[in-house]
Amino acid sequence: MRVRALIVKEFRELARDRRTLAMLVVLPIVLLTIFGYAANFSVERVSAVVIGPGAGELVEDLKGYQIAQDGLDVTVLDYSAMGGSEDSLADAARSLLRDQEADAVIVAIPDADPAAPLADRMRVYADGSALFNAQAVQGLFARLAAEDARDRMTAAAAVLFQSWAQGGGPSREDLSQFTAPELDAASLVTVLFNPDLKTSWVIVPGLIGMVLMFIGTLVTSIGLVRERETGTLEQLAVMPLKPSAIILGKITPYFILALADMAVVTVLGVGLFGVPLVGSVWLYAGAAIVFCFAALGIGVLISSVSQNAAQAIQMAIMFLVPQVLLSGLIFPLGLMPAAVRWIGYILPLTWFREISVGVMLRGATLSSLWPAAVILVGMATVVFAAATARMRFVLVHGGAR
Repeated sequence: MRVRALIVKEFRELARDRRTLAMLVVLPIVLLTIFGYAANFSVERVSAVVIGPGAGELVEDLKGYQIAQDGLDVTVLDYSAMGGSEDSLADAARSLLRDQEADAVIVAIPDADPAAPLADRMRVYADGSALFNAQAVQGLFARLAAEDARDRMTAAAAVLFQSWAQGGGPSREDLSQFTAPELDAASLVTVLFNPDLKTSWVIVPGLIGMVLMFIGTLVTSIGLVRERETGTLEQLAVMPLKPSAIILGKITPYFILALADMAVVTVLGVGLFGVPLVGSVWLYAGAAIVFCFAALGIGVLISSVSQNAAQAIQMAIMFLVPQVLLSGLIFPLGLMPAAVRWIGYILPLTWFREISVGVMLRGATLSSLWPAAVILVGMATVVFAAATARMRFVLVHGGAR
């Protein structure tokens, strides 16, 4: 009977603790539903830009293949005014991929024989910083070249049978068309920015953001909630300081620590995994500083609505798990359903990862990364303002409500 009474008592306390009850019942259902839709590595369609003097004719030919119809979204840019040299077209392809205009760029080779195999009339470039998209591009164009070779062999067989039907023998040229070309995805598609498609090159820039988010959110929230547990919150409330000054004083040590960790992890990522840093170091550092402010602001918000360290840890985990799975760090954001994708768009790590990958791998500049930079700055501003307002409320009323 005593054990039964103890069990009933625990259930009653759990029912009164709505936050823990939500963690145990509601959160698993929500996370399973969201992450179940988000977990997708299958790239069904890729976007491609076709450039070069013969871009229009090449696109018309591509439309005749079922594989291209099913898996390729094509946009044509006419670069014939540039002179159409292969070097200039290759540079144009690199610029388009650096600015993420498409998943792939198809260069129509100048003066190519219209009757030549499809693989001999184009050069394909893919963005290796988008790992799964690049792999999808390789597979799609390998299948496309195979379909082209099969169609050519079928046409050659028809000519050969017609020759036999007319009583003539096959010529050497007719027989040579039955030799199928060796198809290799690596030779058909040139991967830029991550030629070997190394997973570490794509993951490490996002992991740097995860380190900053971990320090800024979890450690900061726990450190500030100790003020309430130790009773020093009331002492801060009577001090002649503004809430913004109190927040600044409390988060500065964590801010310095997060930046130091960022520098260490970046050096280790470049040194141990060979991740390049081909873009502007100042742009990368500026994005990291802004991202730190956003992460620290979130940590302050969590601490202001938590009564103890356990609650702060619970809320920090609730926030950190979506950052990992919905920011594009593991699952490509573009493959998620629209409803889930919008959750990723409101996460700071999504935009810092876009900037860090762009700077480190593609050498992207602010001219192409400014949308992500503006959104990140806006998030940091809103979060820090909300943290200041919430801390002012806590200091005035003596605790979270």
